[in-house]
Amino acid sequence: MSWVCPYQSNDFCKRLSKTCDPGMKGCELGSKVKFIDFGEEDKTMTGRVETLDLRPMPPFERHEKIFALWDTLKPGEALKIINDHDPKPLWYQFEVEYKDKYEWAYEQKGPKDWIVQIKRR
Repeated sequence: MSWVCPYQSNDFCKRLSKTCDPGMKGCELGSKVKFIDFGEEDKTMTGRVETLDLRPMPPFERHEKIFALWDTLKPGEALKIINDHDPKPLWYQFEVEYKDKYEWAYEQKGPKDWIVQIKRR
């Protein structure tokens, strides 16, 4: 399932008669979906949060990139990953290699994207 605004035409909102900004006041989709701002750090798990969008990356490079970034984090900091499938195999790897040294929290579970925050303890 995906959400499409029936009022959007290119970058213009026909309903509000102005440049389309998804989630703005009066937006058709504003009450139906959660919008993610990829440009700002998320402080919900306290401390610095590094965001890594895995979707454009070849699958064979993903875990290496994740663990390289993970190794730079200090306790209390987190890594947010955005993936095109459930990262359950990654969770298994964390269970084996970092047991009791991380917290795993899903922010979004599909159907198109999965977003997970992994906090270093």
